[in-house]
Amino acid sequence: MLSRQRTFAQSAALAVLVVVGIAASGFAATPSGMEIITKALRTQSGVQDYVATVSVTVDAPNVQIPRRTMTVYYKAPDKVHVESEGLAVLPRDALLLGNLRKHLQENTTANLAGSGTLQGRPVYCVKLTPKEGGAGQGRVLMWIDSERYLLVKSEIWHGMNKALTVSFTHAQQSGKYWMPTNIVCQIPGGVLGDEAQPATIAVSFSNYRVNVGLDDSKFAEED
Repeated sequence: MLSRQRTFAQSAALAVLVVVGIAASGFAATPSGMEIITKALRTQSGVQDYVATVSVTVDAPNVQIPRRTMTVYYKAPDKVHVESEGLAVLPRDALLLGNLRKHLQENTTANLAGSGTLQGRPVYCVKLTPKEGGAGQGRVLMWIDSERYLLVKSEIWHGMNKALTVSFTHAQQSGKYWMPTNIVCQIPGGVLGDEAQPATIAVSFSNYRVNVGLDDSKFAEED
């Protein structure tokens, strides 16, 4: 009888440990906001440079800018060279893979705001806010694919006012690099001036060449 009691006690203790282990592993499976951003940066780190054909369309009242097609050269972490005939309105963040490094600075905290689905993909929503006394003046919301760790959408807020929304669509290049194929920047009315109407800048990428070994001399005039 004593032997059976010991066996039962041991089995019960083992069951408790298994349950505790499952609970602990489930808790640990949800990363923090900073861990999510760090993983997204790690995903981007595989892209050291790229060359692409980029087309830009601007849809804004009283702005007459024809569709432009240009060649863009990028080298990590923040070097960009654009070759274009005529004026090109091009959001720099769009060429810097969302520019996570700029938004995640030493004076910023990252908190997981929630999770869900966006553009048919599972995502985490991370809120970046300036630390007390930091240099930042607004907060940034970032939706990051929870499986691929790609930036899907970002919003920049100044107080209660949204200043910019950027949405990203990605596709694999060379069978291994997830690169933006379409980026849509939406600027609410009033951001560019009291009378300004909403504006949209659409950027599409094609003819990618990734990690071709671009020399720094390509970007000398931008420094």
